[in-house]
Parts: sequence; structure tokens; C-alpha cells
Amino acid sequence: MDPGEHPWATVVRECGEELHVPAVAAAATGERPFFLTVTRTRGQGEHTDVSLWYVLSADPADITSYDEEEFTAIRWLTPEEVLAEPPSSLDPHMHRFTRKLTRAA
Repeated sequence: MDPGEHPWATVVRECGEELHVPAVAAAATGERPFFLTVTRTRGQGEHTDVSLWYVLSADPADITSYDEEEFTAIRWLTPEEVLAEPPSSLDPHMHRFTRKLTRAA
């Protein structure tokens, strides 16, 4: 988030800048965060990362390019595929987020 920026405005801006698609809020959650995490980062520049997780409505086919300075690759996974991945290969909170999202559906 930029200083003074509303969290949803950040979602809209980042989706445009990094994924080149509009941010469309999921009907179930609207423009509110669904999940919040606090993580201590590692390595140089160690800090505490506070993340608001939003649920968006998107079609994987709509993402045809992305900011390669931000990502080395992107891929879509079903909830079952996320939970089958080793936890160490994803964001440390991804399994918990996926389980919460699955229960809410």
C-alpha cells in the first residue's frame, strides 16, 4: 500500500500493474479482506509483513501477461491442488487460507 491509500484501491492498482487485469471483488466477500496474516520475513531487509488477502473473481484465460519484475512465473491451482502442494513450496499461509475459503464456499 502507498501511504494514505485505501486497501481496496491497492488491490485495484496492483492487479492492473502486475497482472494487467481489472480487480473484480468476489460477491461473497466484496471489497473487504477475507484473511489477514502477519509474517516475519527472512534474509536481508528482515521485517514484519502484514497482508490483507482478498478474494477476486477472475478467469485464468484473462491473464495473458504479468509483470516479470514481480513474478518469475504464475499458475492457477484448484483448492485441491493447493492443498496437495508441499506447504514449503507456497506462501506459508496458503494452506490455511485455502481451507478457510473452501469452508466458506
